[in-house]
Amino acid sequence: MASGLNERVNQQLFLKKVPFGIAGSDDFEIKQSPAPECGEGEVLVESHYFGVDAALRLIVRDSDEFLFRVKPGDIVRGSAAGRVIESNNPQFTVGDHVLASGGVQNFIVSNGEGLEKVDVTQAPLGEWLGGFGVSGLTAYFAVTEECKPQPGQTILINGAAGAVGSIAGQLCKLAGATVIGLTGSAEKCRWLVEELGYDIAINYKDVDWYEQLVDAAPERLDVIFDNVGGSILDESLRLIGMHGVVLLCGSTSQYSEEKMSGPSNYIWLGTMRARMQGFVIFDYAERYAEARAKMARWIRDGRLKIPSYEVTGDVDAFPKAFQQLYQGKNLGKMLLKLPAAT
Repeated sequence: MASGLNERVNQQLFLKKVPFGIAGSDDFEIKQSPAPECGEGEVLVESHYFGVDAALRLIVRDSDEFLFRVKPGDIVRGSAAGRVIESNNPQFTVGDHVLASGGVQNFIVSNGEGLEKVDVTQAPLGEWLGGFGVSGLTAYFAVTEECKPQPGQTILINGAAGAVGSIAGQLCKLAGATVIGLTGSAEKCRWLVEELGYDIAINYKDVDWYEQLVDAAPERLDVIFDNVGGSILDESLRLIGMHGVVLLCGSTSQYSEEKMSGPSNYIWLGTMRARMQGFVIFDYAERYAEARAKMARWIRDGRLKIPSYEVTGDVDAFPKAFQQLYQGKNLGKMLLKLPAAT
């Protein structure tokens, strides 16, 4: 970028209107302005990567029921990984790499609250938004603290090739469990087995996917790790095992629906004395460093892979990347890599 502050152009992504169905380019608006000035006690962050998350569709709905709602005219919420380029705050130095949540824009000014320094010797900067960031931490604590897989158990990961599922399945394998992944293409099935070590992967678009699942889990499922919701979760419930665990980690199939629908096969929870529970990563915020230290060791040892799918472009490429996410283009975490990162 140009060295003079007045020469820096800040692209910003705003919500133009409430989307119907999957959000498209017409639902967003790009605005340009000079980069914000760095005031007393503040830092100026240059964005290098943005995480592209399915849950964004949940908060651009015409509803106040969900946290962090984005309304038409608001800047679109987003998590950036970037670099401090100016600092009037003693806690940050020019050159520090940080995570920031100041919206989808090239430059973010902050008083330091909510900024998190990252160590790029542990993992590359972009990975701090994915497998080494909230997605990976979600998988780590959901698996180790809630699902608690054991050797000999059989675990189903719904949405297995996504940002969370691609990590969760590997962690279950590290625990000695048999891991089955449900995903949306034959290519992703091969990738899960050949690259990530899943025991079995099933394409839920196959008309006989449930029959394939029955064959893969003849003694039923000890854990269902669900990122999808909808009919996938509903059918999966028919195979939950005695005292099994159904973890609700996401519901990507429902985020763009005008009226959400829940499972009707919940009777199997009672029959099998199983439990279904929700999960939110922020309950474990005090233990992020602990998780990252363990994950960094597994990465170094070659026992854990942190997959990501990068789309290159400026802020105005974000809507297209978001569409590609819902079209299932990604293997692992979807990232938008901005020009400043090159």
